[in-house]
Amino acid sequence: DLDELSKKDDISWVYKGSRVLPRLRDTQSPNDGTVVTRALLNLSRGGSDAVYIKEFDLLSGDFVADKPFNLPEAKTRASYKSRDVLIVGTDTGPDSLTDSGYPRQIREWVRGTELKDAPIVFEGEKTDVSVSYYIDDNRQYGGPIYEIRSRSLTFYTSKRWARRIQFEHLLASNDPLREKVDDPQDFVELDVQDDASVSFLGNMVVISLRSDWELGGKTYTQGSVIYGNATTFLEQGPTACDWNVLFQKNDRTAYDYYTCTKNYLILCTMDNVKNKFDFYKIIDDGSALKYIGGDVEAQVLSCNASPLDTQESDLFWFTTSGYTQPSTLYMADATKVENGEPEYIIKKLKALPTQYDASGLVVEQKNAISKDGTKVPYFIVRKKDTELNGK
Repeated sequence: DLDELSKKDDISWVYKGSRVLPRLRDTQSPNDGTVVTRALLNLSRGGSDAVYIKEFDLLSGDFVADKPFNLPEAKTRASYKSRDVLIVGTDTGPDSLTDSGYPRQIREWVRGTELKDAPIVFEGEKTDVSVSYYIDDNRQYGGPIYEIRSRSLTFYTSKRWARRIQFEHLLASNDPLREKVDDPQDFVELDVQDDASVSFLGNMVVISLRSDWELGGKTYTQGSVIYGNATTFLEQGPTACDWNVLFQKNDRTAYDYYTCTKNYLILCTMDNVKNKFDFYKIIDDGSALKYIGGDVEAQVLSCNASPLDTQESDLFWFTTSGYTQPSTLYMADATKVENGEPEYIIKKLKALPTQYDASGLVVEQKNAISKDGTKVPYFIVRKKDTELNGK
């Protein structure tokens, strides 16, 4: 309860998000590792950019008392590497921040030790916007654990490095389990355009292009999303990969994002400035995608999808808002698409109050034609019985 905490601390706390300890990396998660036990809460004073980080115990419903991961106010980035190891980028003194005021150094902080003594595991240049370092655990999709670090050269360009690691490499260096395995392989710089976006899914690498990319005599155009085998990409480079096109834009469409449930990838695109969702099944132990269906037509609504539980379920949160509909939260089910059912929404959960009576209103999309023939889309909200006679 932030209101109660604000009264107790005499600080007007504003919630700025959280990072949970992933169950697959929590050696003390009960019920065979099915329960999320800890979270890092980001709290800011009055809504400022800088945050305090406080570790919260989700089982007791209180802040962690024994050797907690708590951090003072700063533009901090922190996430769990494992239960007792934190990846931290924050203000630790001279040269720890970039000229933009964001973390320049990443430390690996072990529970029970002082942050100032935590070793620096990665750092960028003062002129970088920021640096980042994170774990991308794809074991649930049949893939490995990827350790990724990057330097943001600008807001739109980055250099990235990655390597595959074992679970034991996530633990503190003096952990008995960690001491039984060899050190991980060296990081590999990702041979990809600086302005591209890169992510891993199972045994695949997914790349979203901001610029045309020529590979082996073939050009993948700006705005496309392609995927290929991650092992081949890391060990032999992009020219050795057989690339598949997940999405290729035209003059009326654009890629927005993708998200995943337990068994499916949900691709969100913009079609004539309207949201459209397509669904792909993750197959062959996370090595391929199979299209199973999606929206027949783009929706005249602003829509967003996010998974409920990527380890256990194919349900996902589906949020919509429109000109005549307030923001509404639904529960949806990706399996319904594969089963050929016409609707993937299964239940309306809640909605903001309506601000006006929208009964009798319709929303239509039209196009204005510019002098050079370009179609410029726009929307009209009108009464159903309005006579469209130009008067």
